[in-house]
Amino acid sequence: MVTFQDVANFDVGNAPENIAIGDVNGDGNFDLVTNLRNDEQPLQGAMLLARAIEEARDIMFSAPWLLYSPTPLYEKAAAERQLKHQISAALDQGFIVHDPLHPEFRSLNQHNQYGLFNPDNRYHIATISTPGTYVIRGKRGTSADFQIQVGTGRPGFNENLTSPITLSQLSLEDLIVDDDGNFEIVISDTKTGDNWLSNTKDGLQATNILIRESFMDWEKEMSGTWYIERSDTRGKPKPLPNPELVNDQYTRASEYLVGSVRGWVKFVDGLRANLAVNRLSPPRGTDAGLPGQRNSAGHFPIQRGKAIIITVPDSKARYQSIQIGDLWFNGLDYCHRQTSLTRSQARQSCDGNYRFVISTEDPGIANWLDPAGASTAFAFLRWQGLPEDYKFPKNPSVEVVDFDQLRDCLPNESYFSPEARVEQLAARQASSLTSPRGF
Repeated sequence: MVTFQDVANFDVGNAPENIAIGDVNGDGNFDLVTNLRNDEQPLQGAMLLARAIEEARDIMFSAPWLLYSPTPLYEKAAAERQLKHQISAALDQGFIVHDPLHPEFRSLNQHNQYGLFNPDNRYHIATISTPGTYVIRGKRGTSADFQIQVGTGRPGFNENLTSPITLSQLSLEDLIVDDDGNFEIVISDTKTGDNWLSNTKDGLQATNILIRESFMDWEKEMSGTWYIERSDTRGKPKPLPNPELVNDQYTRASEYLVGSVRGWVKFVDGLRANLAVNRLSPPRGTDAGLPGQRNSAGHFPIQRGKAIIITVPDSKARYQSIQIGDLWFNGLDYCHRQTSLTRSQARQSCDGNYRFVISTEDPGIANWLDPAGASTAFAFLRWQGLPEDYKFPKNPSVEVVDFDQLRDCLPNESYFSPEARVEQLAARQASSLTSPRGF
């Protein structure tokens, strides 16, 4: 809206041809009216994304834990932060992961994360189509574990967060590399080479690829390299953008944004209803998500003056970790705060177990998990690379105690000084914020 004073200061004689002045609303105010040519009209897709952002924000602000939160300002800020991550992810879905004829891997990071993004993982995502033959070339890194999955479906595009149906997969122990660690993986409908993944199964056709590299030691382990190409478009330029293509990309981004936001709010609300407070579920498989992974989860109200002790047995897993997030299933700031620990990063107790403490104040214990202001912390434990018949010696356990009684409850845990914490966090920041990251 332009006021009368604005119009008084506007040089009508120098106004562009596509701008007029008039009282178009009949309210006594003057308005600047644009009369753009057809080729200057804003893209329909961009306007659709703007409406999708508004709808996604309304969905988040209607989440029950925000409506009834004792700290609504924090929850709104957390929601806005997570919305920003989701917008970034949606734009990636629309403009990077949209083209199965000219595929490229998109990587997740702390700025486009969703679904309790694991800070120990490097994720590579690409869209493919079937029929079509794809080749992945690269060099094996030193990650503790990795998994390649070829799947079908549109994960994240609907409120049920339908996981991709895995058609074929390749695990660490299955990948064949040469003496220098180089490899080539073929994805097609006919077996080709040693590292082959099928793009069809039981009448289903592949639409996506997901690669997870999991790291136990941020400072020493290194990522592999990954390059994907489609055989019949190799070396060919991509078509130039046109309004129809860009509108389609914005439409894809908009559909993903609303579906994903609605889905994660629904998912977290279901977890809150089905998981008992201050308890962890027994470790169980997640075949729909990551075959071979076991996980345990729980949610814990954060109260000043209280501490949550989580005791986790050691295991033979290639990769083992614990992470906490907030009610938006947002991975908390793992770069500047200790919100996750792998088995390699954690200090082991003298009895062979690992004990972690969640509290608002630094308890002076090495394995402190900082809730970073969250009103409720979701704890998520992961194990990868276990034998199928592996049985845990005991399940993870939880104890909620008064903070000032914590030292009495953990008599064998050595004191961790403020100076040691500074060095611990400095090393964490250096490992996570070096560009490019070691993994």
